[in-house]
Amino acid sequence: IIDLFDQLNGAMLILGAQGAGKTTMLLQLTRTLIKRARQDHLLRIPVVFNLSSWFHKKQAIADWLITELRTKYLVSKKLATTWIEQDALLLLLDGLDEVKRQHRNACVKAINTLRGQHDMPLVVCSRIADYETLSTRLQLSGAVLIQPLSPNQVDFYLEHIGPELAAVRESLAHDVTLRKLVQQPLLLNIITLAY
Repeated sequence: IIDLFDQLNGAMLILGAQGAGKTTMLLQLTRTLIKRARQDHLLRIPVVFNLSSWFHKKQAIADWLITELRTKYLVSKKLATTWIEQDALLLLLDGLDEVKRQHRNACVKAINTLRGQHDMPLVVCSRIADYETLSTRLQLSGAVLIQPLSPNQVDFYLEHIGPELAAVRESLAHDVTLRKLVQQPLLLNIITLAY
């Protein structure tokens, strides 16, 4: 994901079905970006925000970010404002699909406005089905679509966990519905934990 992030100049959309691993991928990217920022203090500070708390269609994203930095990360208003004004942040925005349906297009417009006013990297995550219903598109360099796991990937994963999941592998061999469900990493993980 970091290679794709670099190729897209830090402006990308991560899409996938529910449970596909969008947030997990975003957090993996965040870890790598934090390591980079620790090694080079001139790089922007990677910060994850959940868009589900953006609800006011007239609220500028910059104002929302300042509020989120204050309430979620306990950053002073003065410092948060300075970071936004100086483009010091690398924004990682999760859950566009969690914004209330009637406000999603406004949220996308607000994000696009922020991108037009500030030259900062930006990553956004959304369920593909919800993103495709929007009339406004994010102005980013590109998108990544997380595909469902292949049967071979599921088998490889289960085999390498160990023999205690033999019953799961046996069930998958005979249950087409279950086989389809485990193509989503979230459900595969839940089944693995349950067994």
